[in-house]
Amino acid sequence: MVRGKLIVFEGTDGSGKGTQLSLLVDTFKARNIAYETMDFPRYEKSFFGDLAGRMLAGDFGGVNAIPSELAALPYACDRWLLKEELLVWLGAGKIIVSNRYTASSAVYQAAKMVPEKQYGFLDWVYKLEQEVIGLPKEDLVLFFHVPVSVSQELVVKKAKRSYLGDKKKDIYEENVGIQESVERLYLALASTRSNWRTIECVENGLIRTPDAIQKDILDVLRANEVVL
Repeated sequence: MVRGKLIVFEGTDGSGKGTQLSLLVDTFKARNIAYETMDFPRYEKSFFGDLAGRMLAGDFGGVNAIPSELAALPYACDRWLLKEELLVWLGAGKIIVSNRYTASSAVYQAAKMVPEKQYGFLDWVYKLEQEVIGLPKEDLVLFFHVPVSVSQELVVKKAKRSYLGDKKKDIYEENVGIQESVERLYLALASTRSNWRTIECVENGLIRTPDAIQKDILDVLRANEVVL
């Protein structure tokens, strides 16, 4: 059997990854394509996802209260819990679409470090998750690019998130400086890694329609022989 593919959606906060995942699932169903989906962190579905949610809510202090290396561990362990299922799904030839994966943890935790340490930390997180833990590597990463000036407006429109209580933003979303670093680091990965593709979600200062963005996604998947 042909091995499946791991497709990852990455992007700044408020970029509409969840909406696009739902639209893509509709396409898979309509075309009878075998698939699985994941959404990280799994806030209320796993021990480590719950811990990640508590960190984002500020239960342990602000963004700099926990060193980046330690803050990356709950996210890595949350994915570790699904490692065997991932391998089984890929072995069964399924297309797996994950809303966030290794890059999210790497970029968001690197963003709070001094610039000269950021790129080395990105490599450290990839080594942790994909070499030490042995998570499967992404076949294709789609980076949903929304400039910070626009994403900040979109974040406050998100549906209520239980792990944040009455707050509209987590401790990373409310820090514009970190969000700007996140955007820069994502763009750097997208420009240097051969399995990354950028989906521009904003045109003339306005967010594009979900259908227009979905068309770009399907075009990229076809070009990379994921959807035929």
